[in-house]
Amino acid sequence: MKVVDLRNVFTSCNDELIEITDSLIYYAEEKVEEGHPSLFLLEYNRVMKRERVIANYLLPGPACVQHFFSFPNDIVVVSESGGSEAWVIRVDKRTGEEHDLANLHFIGDFQQCLALDEFHILFFTVSNKQHEHLFRKYEKLTGFSRVVFLYDLKDGKYYYARDPRVCGNLSGFLPFSRCGVPWLLVLSPHGSESEKEKCYHNMRWLGDNINDSVWECPLHDFIVSVKNGEERAPLDLLLSAGTAGLVRYAGQDDNYLYFRARYFPTGDQRICACSKRTGRKTVAAKLTLGPDEKPAQFSIDPLGGRAYRITDEEDAYHVTGVLNSSVDADLPKELGRFVTCVDDRFLIAQYILTDGNDSFEFHSILDTETGTQKSYECRCTVCGDTVVLH
Repeated sequence: MKVVDLRNVFTSCNDELIEITDSLIYYAEEKVEEGHPSLFLLEYNRVMKRERVIANYLLPGPACVQHFFSFPNDIVVVSESGGSEAWVIRVDKRTGEEHDLANLHFIGDFQQCLALDEFHILFFTVSNKQHEHLFRKYEKLTGFSRVVFLYDLKDGKYYYARDPRVCGNLSGFLPFSRCGVPWLLVLSPHGSESEKEKCYHNMRWLGDNINDSVWECPLHDFIVSVKNGEERAPLDLLLSAGTAGLVRYAGQDDNYLYFRARYFPTGDQRICACSKRTGRKTVAAKLTLGPDEKPAQFSIDPLGGRAYRITDEEDAYHVTGVLNSSVDADLPKELGRFVTCVDDRFLIAQYILTDGNDSFEFHSILDTETGTQKSYECRCTVCGDTVVLH
């Protein structure tokens, strides 16, 4: 395990981590200089223990929210204030050179965005007072309450999505790599987990067509289909669950995508793995407790593809690895809730202390081999075997 303490580098709660690599950490910091809000993009060299300013910009206003997307050579930043306008910039990580800068104007108000790659960004907008009449016509025509469009930074053009699986999607889109080729997951669960279980209990009236669905396709094919105005993107169904079941994205590692699946009639629950290379699906771990086992909860680390069983003992939480982990150790309850485990040895816990007005965040690292423990008042981000304190 490697611990990187950035608390003497991060100066305010407006600092935000963007990416953690083996040798570098990228982050952003907002400051007010001479009365003007500014954004700094920074790099921290973990080997040299040195900070470097990549670039800095004046922000359109103090209410701007920044969205950061990191790629091998560039950082894409979207600045918005929740209205019908946003700024997009693409910055070279090494030189700080500004490759693209665009001022976008929407129909409706900004809801969310996602950079699919360095040049293509999905934007989602919802109705506002100015465009209310257009949204009413749009919803009457399509049945959708929000607009989804693709913006191409290279050609500076908007392309509106028409596929119902994209326009009606309220959950997410997840780019990933398959054998070095960019691919896209389209995640479309039906509401929350409790809402899906309610559908099962009302199955007599709703039938078996209340679905959780996961689709996939090459990212290039998806982008081309949106640009061509196709009503159906070339999405292949990867996984689905009808009214009696549930399937939700759980995480990934270098080789697999992981999904949590439940079957309500029997209570069976498991983690399914889908090979990024072949697409082959297997059961990676069973999460259903046996009749003689103590009540427990399960925690899944979405970035590491690891899963843990958390059993409530008298003074501690017993942590047992059930997927890609062999840890078997106790976490004292006084340290707070379990977050994750690093190297099957170091347990990370979080504790929030609040007095009704202010809250203080603490993180502890417990070495299960030596029994030693250190606590820090700070935020904490875990990536692989690196723990960043900030």
